[in-house]
Amino acid sequence: MSLKNATFQGQPLGLPGEPPYDTELLVPLMGKRFELPCDDNWVKDTGTRAHLYLDGAKSAWGEHPDWMDFLDLDSPINALKRAERDLYLHHWEPWLNAKRVLDVGCGIGRFTTAFLDYGADVVGVDADIKALVRCAWHAANRPGRIDLHWSTVHNLPDVGEFDVVIAAEVLCYVPDVRRALAAIVDRLRPGGTLLIAMEARYGWACAEDAPQGALAHALTGDGVIHIPGDRWVRTWTREDLWSLLNEAGLQVERMVPMLYIMDGPLEPVMPESLSLEEIIDAEDRCRKHPVWGPLNRIWTAAATKPV
Repeated sequence: MSLKNATFQGQPLGLPGEPPYDTELLVPLMGKRFELPCDDNWVKDTGTRAHLYLDGAKSAWGEHPDWMDFLDLDSPINALKRAERDLYLHHWEPWLNAKRVLDVGCGIGRFTTAFLDYGADVVGVDADIKALVRCAWHAANRPGRIDLHWSTVHNLPDVGEFDVVIAAEVLCYVPDVRRALAAIVDRLRPGGTLLIAMEARYGWACAEDAPQGALAHALTGDGVIHIPGDRWVRTWTREDLWSLLNEAGLQVERMVPMLYIMDGPLEPVMPESLSLEEIIDAEDRCRKHPVWGPLNRIWTAAATKPV
């Protein structure tokens, strides 16, 4: 169900017309915890390895809400996360003029808001209802149009095909990644592009937020980090991600290793304030470095559905 079916204090919002909606209609919702009907009851369960990421998000909203809503200007990681977003957008520049965008795992809207600012119609999907509410707040009064769905990648809204689908740092937390990717490809129009980001095999283990037990996972295993009660995540090599996308019927247009100095191995020595140009230069230098080059935190790729 979309924003068309949203309620506040038990009463329908009554947004006029059909989705996607002009974002000015969301202004009265800012700061209000409205409700969205759930499209996939899986999100209400808990405790399985597939739920570890969602369970962690639910706990974090209670313990560290200022870190979870990093688009809030008062968040302690606002500047860092905005810089990361701008770096992604730098690599995705050829696709920023998309008219219809599906943001899978949209969260609080770091990419939804960016594409709205470019004037796109954006449909956001996430399993975290608290994040979706804040996505609506952050989307309010931007140039594009929006709709939101409380659901999962396995139950995407049937609202036509999209020019671009975003799946940034989300499919690495989905155990059945091939089925999830097939669902995404089904939503792409012929000639449309998937913009994807996945945790990289080795760089994650060098990051400050690497979990206890990271050393054993970094030195052995198949790239799956499963720490019961903590997290489940699959990390990727360039070759494995390229093969995954090819097997899904996509043509890889670009694949870039990134996040060396932000949330990556060099985060502890990153200066407090860098311009986007300085970040791009530092990342380029890391990418070419014989030691740091293989230690990227993230792989980002653009892959197109054949016409």
